[in-house]
Amino acid sequence: MGRKSVQKERKELDTKQEKWLKKVLPYFYENGVRKVTMDEISDYLGISKATIYNYFKSKEELIEAAVWLKLSDLAVMKEYLFNDDLDFIERYHEGVKHFTNNLGGLTTEYLNELKVFFPNCWEPIQLFQDVSVENLMQYYSMGIERGILSNFNIALMAQQDRIFFDLVTDAAFLAKHNLSIQLAFEEYFNAKFNGILSR
Repeated sequence: MGRKSVQKERKELDTKQEKWLKKVLPYFYENGVRKVTMDEISDYLGISKATIYNYFKSKEELIEAAVWLKLSDLAVMKEYLFNDDLDFIERYHEGVKHFTNNLGGLTTEYLNELKVFFPNCWEPIQLFQDVSVENLMQYYSMGIERGILSNFNIALMAQQDRIFFDLVTDAAFLAKHNLSIQLAFEEYFNAKFNGILSR
């Protein structure tokens, strides 16, 4: 039995819709999605509610489209991981940096509300997380086969990446440890590829 595709049939967003969704995502991150009304979304975007409903049938459809737009941005990591024009380690650095930077502003509160109150929006996120782990495992396996990386448990290493991605959406953790997303990524990358032992 095959895995469900992350890329199910979706109506293509036009430029105007993408612009609105990119603008409203930070509002969702800050205010959540459960209690936000279409009136508030309309006020924030500076467009009429009727105009929004011409493009999105409901608040849930708008939220789902915003989730898919974000996942599309994050999916670019795969293009880096398997880009033969890049040095093998640079692939990881650039791909995971892109992924991490695109998590900027995303909050655990927002994700928790999607999970609890908008399960149709949460399902593609779960599938995407699983596929991202599989892509990382494939990358590590390729590195081991080519003799670039030492032999290690690729599933464990990919899950470690997944935990890191979860951490950088935790604003309280970053603030407590005086980390920006960019600094957290560089620290993580250096520890992973250069080790933690002093030389």
